[in-house]
Amino acid sequence: MNGDRSWVLAVADGLGGHPFGDEAAQAAVDALPERISSPAEMEAAFDAANAAAWALHPEMRSPSEGVSSVIALTTLVVAAWTPPSGLLVSWVGDSMAFLVPIAGGPGWHSTPHGGPMGFVSRGIGMFRASRGDSYELPPGHLESLSDDVPAERVEGWIDDQGLLLVLASDGLFDPVLMAHDRGWFGDDPDDLSLGFALPPDQRGSADAVADTLMDTAQFAGLIDNTTIAVARITRIGSGAKGN
Repeated sequence: MNGDRSWVLAVADGLGGHPFGDEAAQAAVDALPERISSPAEMEAAFDAANAAAWALHPEMRSPSEGVSSVIALTTLVVAAWTPPSGLLVSWVGDSMAFLVPIAGGPGWHSTPHGGPMGFVSRGIGMFRASRGDSYELPPGHLESLSDDVPAERVEGWIDDQGLLLVLASDGLFDPVLMAHDRGWFGDDPDDLSLGFALPPDQRGSADAVADTLMDTAQFAGLIDNTTIAVARITRIGSGAKGN
């Protein structure tokens, strides 16, 4: 977190079975900046992460396929908060982001997006919820945009007790779904936010949320590497605090 309370949170998940997946995931995260304040900066961050992943083993890249090589290395989901711009979330692959209103009720989750890092560097989904701003798609760059969640709704979640931001690899949320007998996110509004797995009394801190979800996944039986990052966003003055 920087002095103006801006922060960047990320989870990368090396692809199962790929000999360099763990290295690529670490390189992608290490390449991210400490501050991302616009869609353009998010694009640049993903391009840098993609380049860092490929730099590890350039011999794996097929020269005939160029940027769109068929060899994928890692997934990546990144969230950034920069007052007064608000919240920006982008992802590539099947690591997912979840917004969980602490007061309860339906939230939001990203949709797994094809084209992990090392496949199509600009094939990313982007969600933007920031005061007074509209969604933006720079020409020729972003291929998909998540379902619309109005900025006012996100602001309302933050004002009403706060908002939990959960970034998770598929090795975490798949077992959580299984533990609650859910094949995939269904019609229950809480399915949109992992709320079904988080009792109200366990939403009070980022650590409690991470522990609850990890314990649930372990109970279901982990079959994949598991990564989670959680931020609790609450209103302080004119900005928001993440912890």
